[in-house]
Amino acid sequence: MKRNKKRQNKKRRYKKKQMLSKRMIIIFVFMIAILAFAYYIFTNKNHKSTSVDAFSSIDKIVEIIETNTYANINRYIVYGTHFNLEGNIEIYEDPSSIESAEIVAKKVSGEEIGIDTEYTYENHQLSFSTLKEINTGLDLESLHVEDYYILLKVQFLNDETKYYSLRNDTEYGNIEYYTLTRNHTNNRIYMDFATINNMPILGFHITTVNELPDNVYDVVIDPGHGGSDVGAVNGRYMESEIALDCALELKEQLEMIGLKVLLTRNGTESEEEYTMYNIYDEDGRVTMANESHAKILISLHLNSNLSDNVDGGVEIYASSNSDLTFAKKLADDIVTTANTPYSTNQTDKVEDGVYVRTIEVEDQKNETSFSRENYKGIFDSIPYLYIIREIGGIATGAFVDGTNKAYAANEYRNSNIGVEGFLVELGYINVDEDLENILENSNLYAQAITNSIVNFYEIK
Repeated sequence: MKRNKKRQNKKRRYKKKQMLSKRMIIIFVFMIAILAFAYYIFTNKNHKSTSVDAFSSIDKIVEIIETNTYANINRYIVYGTHFNLEGNIEIYEDPSSIESAEIVAKKVSGEEIGIDTEYTYENHQLSFSTLKEINTGLDLESLHVEDYYILLKVQFLNDETKYYSLRNDTEYGNIEYYTLTRNHTNNRIYMDFATINNMPILGFHITTVNELPDNVYDVVIDPGHGGSDVGAVNGRYMESEIALDCALELKEQLEMIGLKVLLTRNGTESEEEYTMYNIYDEDGRVTMANESHAKILISLHLNSNLSDNVDGGVEIYASSNSDLTFAKKLADDIVTTANTPYSTNQTDKVEDGVYVRTIEVEDQKNETSFSRENYKGIFDSIPYLYIIREIGGIATGAFVDGTNKAYAANEYRNSNIGVEGFLVELGYINVDEDLENILENSNLYAQAITNSIVNFYEIK
């Protein structure tokens, strides 16, 4: 009898344990479900990369878009702070009936931003491009926090207007862009290609963020040379050291106005680092700049000339096929603020203080530094200076592919996202007046560059 009771009690305890285990499993599954749902809500609330959010307002604009045809994009880039594209579309209209064609950024509210567009129409093929200059086009910094749709607008002489959606016919996908920091905030622009109801559509979904991701910067400062590469020399003064001192001063001033700044070197590098031979390596300055997601790069240098043809002064080098307004502002502000002259150098000069140096004007012997065999650029002429060319991707014709075994390949040479680069020759190290001014007034040179960025990009 006692044994039966013990057996019954043992069975009851075993059943209770089973029930408790089942309840614990149910509770655990329920908690996992709650956490998963909370994560889903949180990630969607913060708009990580969802097409649904980017096209939530599509119904408000789809009614104006032609549904029986669309345009094909065969190239699009983000260079610096601007977006550009080119493509084509078949339109079976009388050529004389087309008054104009342009790419527009259409707001949900109905307002639109027109983008300067060149186009041709032949054999029912309309080709269009906003790539006249790589740093103009759609200014991403000027867009408001709302949805935009990028469309082709064709105006006919009979006052009829047609809007065509754009289909991505390139190898590139969506782009996430962060505007320059203003008042401790940034706009995040998610450029999303999607298909809505069998219609290809390119939409820009814009939200505000209070902090940039860890790997995103506003400005990159590149102090010229470094390590065993000291650059130009005048007695005990080395270009690499002076450039670094000016870069540290510039970084401090830019950070004081709220910008997030990356230095390509800080003076702690070994003698083997940051030479011309490893700039494309994993930790090289070209790679750092490309991975920074910055909009602007300022590369600081000092000139040197063994002849008596140059009296010293400032030289700003910018990319070919670009608007030079900011380059001119840099030159003017440095001359005014730092009380230094424009360079009298006439080679590659575009206007006072502004220079554009391309590979085409160089002797063939100078091309041994890199390989052009696999060059696939957009334009006929490309920048000679690697720090401008190789951080711009396809916009500037970057092409260092490792064919020349002395250099690692630029892994970002085919990128459609580029940093806009400017090489600033502060003065001539072998001109006493220049050297003395730079050594004594490096803060004024930094202030001039900072003022240029603040005023041109409206950093307030």
